[in-house]
Amino acid sequence: MDPETRTVLALIASPRTLGNCETFAKEISRNIPEGHTLRLIRLTSLKIGGCRACYGCVMGNRCPLEDDMDFLLDEIADADAFIVASPVYYLGANAIIKSILDRGFLFFDILGKTHGKPAILLNFYGMPGRIGMAPQMLETFAAFLGLSVKASLSIKAALPGEALMNKANAARARRLGKALFSPGKRIRTGGCPFCGCEIIRVVPKGFVCTVCHGSFAMGPQGRFVKGKQGGILGPPEHMLLHREWLRGMKERFSEKKREIMKTIIPYRDDGEWVKPPGE
Repeated sequence: MDPETRTVLALIASPRTLGNCETFAKEISRNIPEGHTLRLIRLTSLKIGGCRACYGCVMGNRCPLEDDMDFLLDEIADADAFIVASPVYYLGANAIIKSILDRGFLFFDILGKTHGKPAILLNFYGMPGRIGMAPQMLETFAAFLGLSVKASLSIKAALPGEALMNKANAARARRLGKALFSPGKRIRTGGCPFCGCEIIRVVPKGFVCTVCHGSFAMGPQGRFVKGKQGGILGPPEHMLLHREWLRGMKERFSEKKREIMKTIIPYRDDGEWVKPPGE
């Protein structure tokens, strides 16, 4: 590949023009030493419908929803690296991230093109201690596209442009720009010893990562000790086993349809559905 043809795609999950997500992503781009083109998508401007759970895409058919998902997937598939940036709302990333993840079965079609490509994940929050599950949402997005996460940062900045008013943050942007296409791997200082996610579940014998489902325990010096890999993430052929399982469930539904209908039909008329006025 000609380095000059590299494309960095910034997925901006903030509705604010020239807010922290947008300006910080652009500052990172300014500090990428490799020649590249920066393309940006304001995710909140996209029309992304809710999955209908029809399993059509799983079976190789076109999604029946006519929205901007095809456009987004085409841009993601063609990019060489990613900057994903979101503000933190109510202990999570902007809802558009979840809307896209809910259509994640469509990721299967581009996984072979995205796997291993580098990404930087950024969450911008205001109140200290109010990050919640925002990092996990972006890490899940990256994980199921098979991206190689070079950094996942939560940056305190609420006012537009505030992130770059801080000299330390500006220096971070410079380092991130240099790291995006570098061969080095993500340095993990905490969190899951397999994927780095900092949101974990406590189980009787230790912990389980909420993204990769790897299991681990606390070692004698307070460090996590790897147990068993979660079996979710890996090379594309492994991750596509999920699609094969889903196809099997579609067939199982057909086989058990009569029994299923016999179970659920008696509940059809229970209760009263409440709708907005005018519907």
